[in-house]
Amino acid sequence: MSDTARHRAPSLPRTERRSQLLECAIRVFARRGIGAARHAEIAAEAGVAVPTVFSYFPTRPALVESVLLEVDRFLIEMIESVVSEGASASETLLGIVRAFADRGESHPDRVTIWLDWSTSIRGDVWPLYQDFQSRVIDAFMAVVRRGQESGELSTTLDPEAAAHLVVGSGNMIAQMQLTRRDPERIQRFLETVVNGALRPG
Repeated sequence: MSDTARHRAPSLPRTERRSQLLECAIRVFARRGIGAARHAEIAAEAGVAVPTVFSYFPTRPALVESVLLEVDRFLIEMIESVVSEGASASETLLGIVRAFADRGESHPDRVTIWLDWSTSIRGDVWPLYQDFQSRVIDAFMAVVRRGQESGELSTTLDPEAAAHLVVGSGNMIAQMQLTRRDPERIQRFLETVVNGALRPG
């Protein structure tokens, strides 16, 4: 039996194969970066032939978009999960940034890709990031406005400015978690960011 046959990935239903290839793509993108990852590397990671990867992701733009949309889905679901808990506005915002920091430990590949994506100001991927960030900003603004309506937060607070301050801290949160900074220091940073963002104007 040849090495190729011995190491060939087992047959999978199409939906399972796509999920497997997407996870392999995420690992490769996290290692190599959005601009460098290629179909051949994903095929090697998955133990399949290169044409197999092309059959699911026919072009490089399609591959990149699929990976970024998965990162988008993952982070938006994280935010929605925290918001659905119905805590106070300040606790909700702190819960979101804490969850983001936790994902840096539990899902470092997705957070690494997000970090790369957030600085990739290029025509093909930047519009996708702007759309993602706009939805995140809107979610944070909705939390702030809810706090204002309940009387928890000052009506002089600018919801958009507060949302941008918290979201803008995301890169530093990711860097601190991915470089294994002290958890207590990360927690103090998260609290400082949220408390500062929610201070009345």
